Amino acid sequence: MDIFVARQPIFTSDKKIFGYELLFRLSLDNVFPNINGSVATSGVLSNTFFTFGFINDILASKPGLINFTRDLLLKQTPLLFPKDHIIIEVLEDIEPEPEIIDALKVLKSQGFRIALDDFVYDQKLSEMIHLCDIIKFDIMATPLDTLGPVLRSMGNNLKHITLLCEKVETYQKFEQAKSMGFQLFQGYFFSKPEVLSRKCMLAHQGSSLKLLNEVSKQEISLDLIEEMIKNDVGISFKLLTFINSAYFKRRTALDTIKDAIIFLGLQDLKKFISVVAVSNLNPDKPNELIRSSMIKARMYEQCADVIKTRFTPGELFTVGLFSSMDAILDMPMEDILEKIALSEKIKDALLGKDRMFSQLNDLVTSFEQGKWDHDRFQADKDSQLIQKLPVFYMDALKMADSFFASP
Repeated sequence: MDIFVARQPIFTSDKKIFGYELLFRLSLDNVFPNINGSVATSGVLSNTFFTFGFINDILASKPGLINFTRDLLLKQTPLLFPKDHIIIEVLEDIEPEPEIIDALKVLKSQGFRIALDDFVYDQKLSEMIHLCDIIKFDIMATPLDTLGPVLRSMGNNLKHITLLCEKVETYQKFEQAKSMGFQLFQGYFFSKPEVLSRKCMLAHQGSSLKLLNEVSKQEISLDLIEEMIKNDVGISFKLLTFINSAYFKRRTALDTIKDAIIFLGLQDLKKFISVVAVSNLNPDKPNELIRSSMIKARMYEQCADVIKTRFTPGELFTVGLFSSMDAILDMPMEDILEKIALSEKIKDALLGKDRMFSQLNDLVTSFEQGKWDHDRFQADKDSQLIQKLPVFYMDALKMADSFFASP
């Protein structure tokens, strides 16, 4: 059975990952909120999410927020999920009728956490508010500037509740929401530069870029790379941790840098070093920014197996990894590319000058964000690329999460 899944990160106030909202379809024609809440459907959801550790693969030990319809709540479908991994999102169009309140009470008594999605305050929701743990405000629908009176009117009702600000697209909104008492944040503010400026690079950033330049050369010395890795305790630790992670499914551990290099091979070693160097460029940025870049990089690389482009798989990986460099360094992409030895075609892709890559980027980004109403998905839903995207995405998630599994 085909399944389309995307996850959207939810951050704490210090930009650490709290969990993910899960979005999924069973096909391009089957949207989760419209699935009939029958026992058969519940069985499909259960089998899909628990087969081969799927839930652990996509959530990476973090809680997942999942939308449940009225019918699914009345059928007690959330009971099929592990309560420690799932937070129930009650859709905004669900009325607080007695049957719903009773269903939520049962779920609450079983230890489930409950979130009210796209919340708009109304006195009739008081009993729902009492049962919930998280309230989500969509600040596109209800702007932050209008929420002050609402939060004050709710008063003591908010004492036991965590406020989540959704659709946060800029750091200004992130900071404003924090000042208003929001504790959780969802949106793509982390993927954009905080301040675009012509500032100079810091010393540690220059060192990381030198390492990136070294692995970007046409010919590199494995002996030199081995020596560089050995001289950096952090990279050595990360290499051995990554190579022995579940992603590679090794039966026996590799204990030396040389063995790890031989196992990876030159191309994968260059990718690994690139990821490490990029992740070291700005320690103040959330890991999710690097993780998202790595997910895109791996997806682009795999797409090269089913579509023809003027890029090699390795080049597409590089483009994906560097795609958020302006947000990582808070500098214009043009300035960054002047300091890195990349080919002109990769630079063109990063600057949005390559039409084919821009189309691929639009497709992969839409998939990652769960925007499956994209025209390309509907027009080409039977194409090999579209059908393989879910598999590519899951592999990319596993790779990225394995890389960031350890400090």
